[in-house]
Amino acid sequence: MPSIRRALQAALDEHEGHLPFERFMQIALHHPDGGYYTSNIRGIGGGGDFTTAPKLTHALGRSIAAWLRAEAGCRSWKSFHIIECGPGDGSLAAEVMRSFGWLERRRVTLHLVETSVPLREKQKAALRGFNVRWHTDIGNALTSCDGRALLFHNEFLDAFPCRVFRKDGGGWKELHLQVREKRLTGVYLPPSRALPHSTAFDTDWPEGQQIEVFEAARGWMQKMAPHWREGAMLAIDYGGTAESVYHRRPHGTLRAYRNHQRLEGDAVCEMPGLQDITADVNFSDLSAWARNLGWRETLDRSLAEFLGPDTDPHLRDAGHAFRGMAFVTAGRSEANLRTAQGM
Repeated sequence: MPSIRRALQAALDEHEGHLPFERFMQIALHHPDGGYYTSNIRGIGGGGDFTTAPKLTHALGRSIAAWLRAEAGCRSWKSFHIIECGPGDGSLAAEVMRSFGWLERRRVTLHLVETSVPLREKQKAALRGFNVRWHTDIGNALTSCDGRALLFHNEFLDAFPCRVFRKDGGGWKELHLQVREKRLTGVYLPPSRALPHSTAFDTDWPEGQQIEVFEAARGWMQKMAPHWREGAMLAIDYGGTAESVYHRRPHGTLRAYRNHQRLEGDAVCEMPGLQDITADVNFSDLSAWARNLGWRETLDRSLAEFLGPDTDPHLRDAGHAFRGMAFVTAGRSEANLRTAQGM
């Protein structure tokens, strides 16, 4: 039995045959021996399982570079550290670095937070010749920068495992998986633990509405916060406010991708480790969690608005389906903050 199958069986046994979906997703995507991102990702783009914005246009890298340049200028940083979390195949980071120009690049140290061995090899090839350091943990990356850094990530938060809930009898039940006829199938049971902090629960949804909460992403933010002393972070992902994400989507947004085919329902669980699993990011949650950490929100725009005149027609609807949200932590004046907000 493959290692990932053994891990899933052990998790099922631990939970007496009813495995919380979040635990399944963690194993399926991130298990060190057989997880999709750690071992089996087939690539990004036409020959892989999915396509990301950096594969469609160079505009995103140029716009992120402009944002980074402005943030460094607000702090009068002559040299600075940039951290990308979940850098994929390295193409976005390479475009960002090229956008700085040769002289500017001498001021920049790029840090990539990556746990996937296959992806790290792709990143090394894409970023050959640049000043790059790799880390497996955001805390270590920030510590190596003395806590002062500019961070960005694209389609990173949606790779965290999420908890899945459905409105049932006026309350909420949580998606679990059980084995039925030798297949993993979903069943909604009382929550495995306390409901997470999410703005999605603030809406009076109709019976049967499904929602997803990236509680693990909140944990990641809480973990990095003590290490982050000064800087800004830009988050770009597929999603929107709680209301917009679930408008006319009674079955939620949970899905899987394999060979560019979108899979839903029990098909999401059919090939653990061999397909991507994701859901839309609730940016209302992201904003609320950041405020609780004392971070200040400075940007909330659609990707099309963030790119501005540089919007590429290849993005089609993605420019409005993706959002960018930025936060700052300590060490910034109100005057500089207003300047960046107006950029």
